[in-house]
Amino acid sequence: MQDLMEQFRNARAAVQRQSPLIHSITSPIAINDCANAVLALGAKPIMAEHPSEVAKIAQMADALTVSLANITDARAQSILIAGREKAGVIDLVGINCSDLRMNLARTFIRECHPAVIKGNASEIRAIAGADFDARGIDVGKNDAVTQSNPDSLSRMAKIMKPYAARTGAVILASGEVDLIAAPDGQTLYAVQNGTSALSKVTGTGCMLTCITGVYLSVSDPLTASLLAAVTLGIAGEITDDSHGLGTYHIGLIDSLSLMDDKLLAKRMKLSLLPV
Repeated sequence: MQDLMEQFRNARAAVQRQSPLIHSITSPIAINDCANAVLALGAKPIMAEHPSEVAKIAQMADALTVSLANITDARAQSILIAGREKAGVIDLVGINCSDLRMNLARTFIRECHPAVIKGNASEIRAIAGADFDARGIDVGKNDAVTQSNPDSLSRMAKIMKPYAARTGAVILASGEVDLIAAPDGQTLYAVQNGTSALSKVTGTGCMLTCITGVYLSVSDPLTASLLAAVTLGIAGEITDDSHGLGTYHIGLIDSLSLMDDKLLAKRMKLSLLPV
C-alpha cells in the first residue's frame, strides 16, 4: 500500500499543478454537483453535450466522463461521438431499467473502449451478462456488496475479474464496499470508506464518476479509480450530517476541497483482496 499512497500523492499533486480540463457529459440533475466536485479537487470542468461540438471538446480535454443517467437523443449521440475521440469513464446508470440504456452502454464499450467502466453492483452484473436483482437505478438488495456479507464480495469478484479481462478496462462497482478490478483479470481491491448518508444525496454517484475522471487525467485508470473511491468515501465520512441532508450535501464539496495527503493516508480503508 505504500507504493499506492505514493501514486496517490503524485496524482493529487499533478492535478493541483496542471489544473486539467475534465469533459463530463452527465445528467442535468447532477451537473452542478459534478462541476463543483471537479473544481474542489483542483481541476476544471466543461459540461458540453451538444453533438456538434463534443468531438472537438473531447479532443482538447484531458479526460472524458459520460453518464447514462437521464438520456436524451442528443445526449446519447454526444456520448458516442465524444467517446470515439477519447477513452474515458462510463457510468452505467440505469442500464437494467431499459433496453435503450443497455444498448447504448454495450455500443459505447464496444466502439469507444473506455478506460473505466463504473456502476453499482446490479449494473455491473447486468453489463457482464450475470443475473441481477434491481429496481430502478438503485442496487438490488440481493446484489449489494456489504461488509457484513463476505459471500457478496466473492460473488462479485467472480463476475468482475473476468469482465475486466474481457474488456481491458478497470471495473468499478460502487456501494457500501467499493470493488475495483484491474484489467489483468486477477487483481481486485476493496475500498471500505464511506457512509450511508452518501446514498441519500442526489448526484454522489455521478460525482464519483467525475472524480475518477479528474485523476484519470493525470494517472493510470486503476490508480484513478482507487483514489476516486477513497477520496469520496473519506469526504463522506468527515462531512457533518447532524444538521440534515441539505447541509451535508454542501458540506461534501467543502470536504473535497479540504482533502489533503495526510488525511487520505490516515483514513483510507483500502485492501488488496486474495486472488
